[in-house]
Amino acid sequence: MAVRGSLSAPAVATVSCVAPADVVTSHPVVEAVFAHHGGAVAEDLTTYRNHVYRGLTYQLRLLGRNDVSNDLALAWAVHDLGIWTAGTFDYVPPSADLARQHAAGVRVENLPLVLEMVELHHKIRPVEDPHVETFRRADRIDVLAGSLRGHLSRADVNEVTKALPYHGFHRFLLRQATRNFIRHPLRPLPMYRW
Repeated sequence: MAVRGSLSAPAVATVSCVAPADVVTSHPVVEAVFAHHGGAVAEDLTTYRNHVYRGLTYQLRLLGRNDVSNDLALAWAVHDLGIWTAGTFDYVPPSADLARQHAAGVRVENLPLVLEMVELHHKIRPVEDPHVETFRRADRIDVLAGSLRGHLSRADVNEVTKALPYHGFHRFLLRQATRNFIRHPLRPLPMYRW
């Protein structure tokens, strides 16, 4: 899907949280992407928005950081967006395409890293790069509702989900997986990478 117009982002490359423990609930890059694609996401926007910010918060905590770079924000904003924009459960390639299309408009510093985070966020085996690995783990923490949380505590997950409730996120995932399984029984989870 071609991106029409351009996204605007602040000239500053990062947005700082007050402390590493803070829950990230807004970022200009994420909001610009949502403003651009909100119509495609439609009634699932709150569900996806909260997933993005929960994952971003978990990643920052895993990294021990409190600043949100435009690179992290863009990767989180688009990582699953292809579900809606391309209408497929094999959404990683279209989501990576969205990162490429939006990169210049949001001033990312390291597009190859953004693409790697998006493309490998469902990789089964660990990844060496700490940004990619923490992205992968943070997404897994949220998808599994904190049942596998790595170095994060149950209190971390509870704090984040209290600020950013699931709003049917897991029901949405189950619906999408079931539809895909019916259509493609030999490839039920196409987004996973070995």
